[in-house]
Amino acid sequence: MKKSLFAAAFAAICLSVWAQVPQTMNPDYHRAAMQYLNGEKHYVNSDVFFKLNSSDKETGLDHVEFSVNGSAFMTYFNPFHILEEGRHEISYRGFDNGKNLEVAKTLAVIVDNTAPKTTLNTTEPLFYKGLAAYCSANTKWYIAANDDITGSGTAGAYIGTDLNNLELRGEGKEAEEAYYSLTEEGPTKVYYTAIDNVGNLASVAMVSVVVDTTAPTVYIENSDRLINKDSEFTVFPSSDVVDEEGRIIVSTKESVAFAATDELSGLDAIYVKINDADYVKYVDPIQFTSETVYNIDVKAIDNVGNVSEPVSYKFYVDKITPASDVEMIDRDGNAPAMWKAPANEQ
Repeated sequence: MKKSLFAAAFAAICLSVWAQVPQTMNPDYHRAAMQYLNGEKHYVNSDVFFKLNSSDKETGLDHVEFSVNGSAFMTYFNPFHILEEGRHEISYRGFDNGKNLEVAKTLAVIVDNTAPKTTLNTTEPLFYKGLAAYCSANTKWYIAANDDITGSGTAGAYIGTDLNNLELRGEGKEAEEAYYSLTEEGPTKVYYTAIDNVGNLASVAMVSVVVDTTAPTVYIENSDRLINKDSEFTVFPSSDVVDEEGRIIVSTKESVAFAATDELSGLDAIYVKINDADYVKYVDPIQFTSETVYNIDVKAIDNVGNVSEPVSYKFYVDKITPASDVEMIDRDGNAPAMWKAPANEQ
């Protein structure tokens, strides 16, 4: 019996191995001819050419015919590629010199030339001050990359601050291996992109952000009254006016205000804890009402969540009135002279 052998037109494709996804990416990337088999679905990009191979041991091969998407069969001469995206069926058959026509075989492929759509997300909201975006070192960045429903699927996502050396991060999903963090304080740029399983790379996009790793600085914001103690002027209350134990002296006629500064993202809130109470949000200056010792802890948080270490203050309420007496002196500040009584009057 005469045998007609037709090697599957795409045996080389089916047996080839998809190259490992690059670990780094840069803007000089050029797409190569790539194919991807996902179950029974076969994906290619338009750089893939289809070469039809056939042989016949008996009378020899006359020619090979092929048809695309049900068109009339035509004689095959050279490898061809398909530019139009979507599903295509390539039918092919050999014809030998003995007039034997092979039963046509069909290969279904999906042409994918579209890169994934990418968005850059954060685990915590960014804070915006004008057009500037701020984040903390605790903010985690990740890429959401979605390929079209007819696409080959996302193979990997890339992110980094070095445009020429973007790191591969998972498959673009919100997973621990996909997270990227910024630790160096100051303005920076985050670049990102994603690639699908047939090598279509999304355009590299960029987000500008200011990384804020410094917590606010807390201080006493006082006062509007100037005092003169021991011939030295100072603002009251003041850490320079303390009792023997180093506690800041205040009075029930005073209130103490607290403030904080943050040079980058700015101050969000101040919290105070008085003695053994819980922390509460600071709103108004604190009025001292009883003659006791006040232990006050103050901390502040900025707009990206950096919290300062608590600053502890001890205040002593002064309710002791001054101690006064009277002294008699002469013009020179000396004690006045006193006459001595005559001896016979003693």
